[in-house]
Amino acid sequence: MKKLVWLIVVSVAVSMMMVIAAIVLIWQYVRPSPQPANISPGVAFQSAGDSTTKADLAKVINESPNRVMSRPGLAGAIGGVRVKITSSEPQEVILPIPQLADGQAPICFVVSSTPPDAVTEMRFRRREDSNVVVGIRFKGEKQEVQIAWSAVVLLAPHSVTTNTTPADPYRSATACVQSQADEIVKLAASLWPASGKPDEFAANIQRHIRESRRKQQPRSLDALGILQCGENSICTANSNLAAALMRAKGIACRSVAVIPPTGQRLEMHRIVEYFDKDRWIAFDPSSLQTDVPAKPWQNIVMAKTTIFDEQTAMKPRMGSMIGCPYGQEIELLSTGVTLWGQDFFWTQAKPLAEFEPTEQAIQAAIEAWNRTLESGMVSAGQIKASAAKDSSQLIESLRAR
Repeated sequence: MKKLVWLIVVSVAVSMMMVIAAIVLIWQYVRPSPQPANISPGVAFQSAGDSTTKADLAKVINESPNRVMSRPGLAGAIGGVRVKITSSEPQEVILPIPQLADGQAPICFVVSSTPPDAVTEMRFRRREDSNVVVGIRFKGEKQEVQIAWSAVVLLAPHSVTTNTTPADPYRSATACVQSQADEIVKLAASLWPASGKPDEFAANIQRHIRESRRKQQPRSLDALGILQCGENSICTANSNLAAALMRAKGIACRSVAVIPPTGQRLEMHRIVEYFDKDRWIAFDPSSLQTDVPAKPWQNIVMAKTTIFDEQTAMKPRMGSMIGCPYGQEIELLSTGVTLWGQDFFWTQAKPLAEFEPTEQAIQAAIEAWNRTLESGMVSAGQIKASAAKDSSQLIESLRAR
């Protein structure tokens, strides 16, 4: 009898341990994203006009021809996410937005939700390395919610802000950029050009990725994982690999989340930028554009990857494959919200008006956007400026506020 009781106790204990282990395993894959490092409380965000104004801006962008932007000017970008609130407690997410960085200056940015009362607060929040995101707080009500955003961005022919990111942190290996791995070091040596020029190295990396062939199903998007499987169709993985190859030769490099203004509806794209001769230079390892360096009007910068983002990449989080750096189309910060539907996030960008912006127009755009980040208000003048066809119209609209 005692033996039977002992066996029952042991069986129950083992079963409980298995249940606990299963719960821990499941939690690893459904836990929310961590709160990003060094993020500010931010400023409450609102835009001039009503829901009709927001819908009109999205309509203008949607109805513009789907074509590739071929020179500077105004580009329109739209995006959306679908989530399901599964808790009666308030929930929070963050979304990337077009950045004031490199050769671009945002003109306006608006957000709407369906249903309209699902969101209780939106805030512009500044992360480390000047990345700005919009934090969205949902009320505690179980429901499905769609978030839609629209933006217009001025893409200049040259840099409009100084990229002050220190290079040294991006020369070392991280969780998803394993530049010290033997396979990475060996490949970097084989691709290094006789000239020793980083731009030729970048072109060789592009060629290698184009010619890669999948040997097995990818299980993660980190540099080493994607090199071993041979997959070349995932831009995030290609960027991790390119960054690792650059770092293996002592060149600082990191990935950048972008939306190319090509008219294609897709997820955000990832390219990289490397540091050479006191400046950061962008190129696309996936060869959507083969220019080295990439031209400023070929991409709308949405987020620049930080060391925190890379170190977080190999930790499971909702909505992202292992190896994907922090800063996706949406990061879920609480457990009561999840992605929903088949088309749960998407982006699209296209040219609205192509013209050579004057320095005065560029400066007006920068000043207007800085006011927005300080006050949280997108003015009627900024929304009007999204329809400008040249520098004069842009300046006139922005001055109206």
